[in-house]
Amino acid sequence: MSTGSGSIFCPCSRSENEAVVNDRQHSLEDKNRPGAADRISGATGSTVLKDEPLSRHTSFGIGGPADLYIRPASEKDLAVVLGIIRQYGMGLMVIGRGTNILVGDGGFRGAVVDLRGACRRLEHQGEKVIAGAGVTVSELLDYCLSQELGGLEFMAGIPGSVGGAVRVNAGAWGSAVGDRIEAVRGYDPAGRGVDMERSELQFSYRQARFPDHLIITEVRLSLQPEKAGAIAGKMDDYRRRRRHQPIDQKSAGSVFKNPSSAPAGRLIEAAGCKGLRVDGAQVSPQHANFIINLGEATAAAVRELIDQVRLKVREDSGVELEMEIICVGEE
Repeated sequence: MSTGSGSIFCPCSRSENEAVVNDRQHSLEDKNRPGAADRISGATGSTVLKDEPLSRHTSFGIGGPADLYIRPASEKDLAVVLGIIRQYGMGLMVIGRGTNILVGDGGFRGAVVDLRGACRRLEHQGEKVIAGAGVTVSELLDYCLSQELGGLEFMAGIPGSVGGAVRVNAGAWGSAVGDRIEAVRGYDPAGRGVDMERSELQFSYRQARFPDHLIITEVRLSLQPEKAGAIAGKMDDYRRRRRHQPIDQKSAGSVFKNPSSAPAGRLIEAAGCKGLRVDGAQVSPQHANFIINLGEATAAAVRELIDQVRLKVREDSGVELEMEIICVGEE
């Protein structure tokens, strides 16, 4: 089950999931950073912050500072921002709601671009819904309900943004958002537009394959007419199923993908890891496939806890757990 879908980004090291990235990974020298920030501020209406703690922008509440944190005000501004970032040779990480990621305590050397202000389109054309990457999953579902368009009810209760959901092919209980995607629009890191149709897209369990460095800005979904009462009933049912998850605590969503043999949470609990703790990080006593931040957890503590869980599960069941959350940034 996928429970985090809010980040579309450029990891510092390749991981199993999301990848929207400038792999050059150059650090931004201090003497160049003010110039880049000033150019972006002068050329766009973007919010630009220096040394911004990423703990303020992730659902885990963990993460050191980014050299630059940028929130473009429009998609036009986003294209300009991407072009300037590329000219300065900066590392790039693109985020939405900041779920599904663990940012290192050393932060991110480069620019973090937040899509929540730029990609807000939400409209329908018959049975097709066009949703911007910065729209939250909750907003998308509310809109579909208001238009009596069904097919995405299984996403009820999943936090995060549309862009992140597409990147990880978010889903639950045998359904996934990739089943409904007809087309994707976005930019490359230079700010050039990219359009992809269904025939060019590949989806699998908690994965979506896109060209390297594609930054998704919007998606077209194919849904079907359905009465609002029926849609609302299904959404309520899926939300009830998620009540056993620690949705009111700081986490990045499901830590591990479900192996074919058994759900990851069941394997972790069987290995005696439920409630296991390293400093401020704890395997949730409510659901073993979640690690929660008890208040002052560090990324280092979470990584240590992840290593302990993987080892104990391997020793207990012989299963090698595969990460679902993505580790990015400097340790």
